[in-house]
Amino acid sequence: MANEENQVQNPPKINAPSVPKPTSLNHEAPMSKPISAPRSSLARPASTFPAINSAQRASGGLAVPGQQSRRKVVLKPGHSPLDWAHLNSSKPKHILRGVPPNTPPPQYVQIPKEELKKHKTQEDCWTCINGRVFNITPYINFHPGGVEEIMKCAGRDGTALFNKYHSWVNADRMLENCMVGIISN
Repeated sequence: MANEENQVQNPPKINAPSVPKPTSLNHEAPMSKPISAPRSSLARPASTFPAINSAQRASGGLAVPGQQSRRKVVLKPGHSPLDWAHLNSSKPKHILRGVPPNTPPPQYVQIPKEELKKHKTQEDCWTCINGRVFNITPYINFHPGGVEEIMKCAGRDGTALFNKYHSWVNADRMLENCMVGIISN
């Protein structure tokens, strides 16, 4: 019995098989350290976006020679493009158009150029873009270029100026609820 207690307290030792050391595949030279890429290739590349002198970089005197850089305007809180979209979808159309509620749809209203010229103040501002007359009074403070820039189109055809600065913008969609009518010749 003493022999059995001794076996439980001291279990027999088992030797694990030995694992051979790795050798090289060509069997001529011992295996060397793994090849690593040079440190310079792991470095972060210099930023090339946005490109130097591109319109996407903040203006720091890097404008294209001979071209005047555009002035950036800080909008008042609550006057972002999303705020305009919300206002555009929540206000009744006749209020944004600046007309009584029983006015016919704008595509049926002819606006003479003389009438357009009368609406050129910040409190009553119309413009014509691509033959459509818009009441831009509610949009003035939302304009990213500022009040001064948008007032250059007040009371006249602003198509050329609009296309000069943002031809990619769909004015018909952005100002659809502000449309008063169609310009007449």
